[in-house]
Amino acid sequence: MKKNTSWLTSTVVAHRGLHNNKDIPENSLSAFANAIDKGYGIEFDVWLTDDGALIVHHDPKLKRTCGKNIKTTQIDSSRLEEYKLMGTQHSIPTFEQTLDLVNGKVNLVIEIKPTSRVEETCAKIWNTLKDYGGNYCIESFDPRVVRWWAENHPEIILGQLCDWYAFHKIMVRTWRQYRFVDFLAVSIKNLPSKYYAKIRKLNPDMIIVTWTVRTAQHLELATKYADNFIFETNDKSSDYIPAPHKNNDYCHPNYD
Repeated sequence: MKKNTSWLTSTVVAHRGLHNNKDIPENSLSAFANAIDKGYGIEFDVWLTDDGALIVHHDPKLKRTCGKNIKTTQIDSSRLEEYKLMGTQHSIPTFEQTLDLVNGKVNLVIEIKPTSRVEETCAKIWNTLKDYGGNYCIESFDPRVVRWWAENHPEIILGQLCDWYAFHKIMVRTWRQYRFVDFLAVSIKNLPSKYYAKIRKLNPDMIIVTWTVRTAQHLELATKYADNFIFETNDKSSDYIPAPHKNNDYCHPNYD
């Protein structure tokens, strides 16, 4: 089945929304609205809580983002307004709130966090997404999550996240996860890579998306070795790049 993946490389993607680590925190509705306003794609993270809610948050605990020593999956989803992000008035959003806000205005890269509840998590995400009208793709570090989507919904654009940690690289390569996906989301710390260059030659349609581009050096690597990239800005750090041009015309992969 031929999928339309052209949108996946048409616009650069804001990591956890277009946030600044000041008044606009990561993975907040404010960060997503900011990305929409600027025309960027949005990458964000989804968990299934123990009480059955789909929420948008990155870390497995709330310590860094909300100052609370509690697992993300164990929060009371009826009290999300109480979990304030990065000392702001912005709270942890639900998956449904995020989709309602974006409403097809920009492209979405949806990361499903690793979980022991693969079937329950993926099925619930699918039931929430199935009537969504905008462009989106699914990705995960968890090979089991990736396999679930490949087996149950092969029509969905799917990616395998590839970390630079040895144990994760070994697992992804041993399981040959590239066989099941449309793109590989490769850590910028893994580029350049003979392994991904070989996969690309064997699979010419394979898309390489790299993350997370933060510095000028990262941007140079992404431009040379990837089809698209996920970037992050930070108003508190002069080392970070400003938000790049939203049209990704400068990415010209060169694996020869």
